[in-house]
Amino acid sequence: MNQRVIRKSFARPNSDGRREQIIDAALKVMISDGVYHATTRKIAEAAGVNVATLHYHFHDKEEILFKVMEVLVANYRATLAKQFSAPQTLHDRIADLLRFIWSEIEKAPGEQLALQEMTLYVLRHPHAEHMAREKDHEFLLLYADWLRAATDVRPEDEAQIMELANFIYTSFVGMLNQWLAVRDARLFAQAMDNLIRAGQELAARLLRKRSSKRSHGRG
Repeated sequence: MNQRVIRKSFARPNSDGRREQIIDAALKVMISDGVYHATTRKIAEAAGVNVATLHYHFHDKEEILFKVMEVLVANYRATLAKQFSAPQTLHDRIADLLRFIWSEIEKAPGEQLALQEMTLYVLRHPHAEHMAREKDHEFLLLYADWLRAATDVRPEDEAQIMELANFIYTSFVGMLNQWLAVRDARLFAQAMDNLIRAGQELAARLLRKRSSKRSHGRG
């Protein structure tokens, strides 16, 4: 079972939708000005509320960042659910999942940059560094959940799926960081093709290992 560390929040009532309004404004400010320059005052102004109202709903900037991360993960999950409802083998799922995630990032590269900045920001603040671990864990699970749903994956493959998901996720993050720095589409496409092939080969090896163990067990 996956153990998730959830940051306790003592949020106030949200009958008027202010929290969502502030979260949406915070993401826009972080994309336009950067995470370090996204002060609570700027976020409040973008949300059309005063600073007192912002602090009524959120204790500090770090809590707002945490909620922005949560919203982004939830949005990515909903988008993937719409795209990958049909049955698919793990081999095909790896290629289609990576290419689809990339197509979504291309539509909103500012979100990806803001996510990377959020990670660095919370790592610079010792009382909030757990948020970086939680964000990383949630994104790893995002990959694992959709790989796990492939038709040729079995419950006993959990360890192999997590190994595969971690390889694909960490490799993809490195590629994205390079793309954000150089914006070289040709270089990224080459790296994507290599990652897909490597992921498919690793998946095949992991599943063969599972089949081999099963055969020896029957023998």
